[in-house]
Amino acid sequence: MVKKEQKNYETIFILDAVLEDEKLEALLNKYTAFLTKNDCTIVKVDKWGRKKFAYPIKKKNSGHYVSIEFTGDPGIIAKLERVYYLDESILRFLTVSFDKKTLTERNAYFERKQIDMANRERESAAAAEAQEQALQRIEAPVEEKTQETEQQEDKQV
Repeated sequence: MVKKEQKNYETIFILDAVLEDEKLEALLNKYTAFLTKNDCTIVKVDKWGRKKFAYPIKKKNSGHYVSIEFTGDPGIIAKLERVYYLDESILRFLTVSFDKKTLTERNAYFERKQIDMANRERESAAAAEAQEQALQRIEAPVEEKTQETEQQEDKQV
């Protein structure tokens, strides 16, 4: 049997906000197991957290967003979306395919974003350290003057 070419996909779904953390993890494990059972490779799983909707979806105002990035056979998408459709906990879902160019640009964007965040953290840590040193330089003469005035007051008494 000839194996089809694996494509890159990202599926994003919104789960009901009233779900407990254990149920949320169980559903996440269910869908990752479904994908791996159908010869897909999970690249990354992101839980974006609970977010408020811009408009109500199925009479709900918020939901848990989850993103799963995977590679797999194109035939799996119909099966996956059918399972999503039958699950009452899923309010909305979307699955997109990435071509190679888009995937490389996307990965480059996220790498730049991580580097920028690391640089900002280093800069803020350096700024905080510089501010602390400046405060110490200011406080040191004030403490010396306070000690001198205390000594003068002791002499006067």
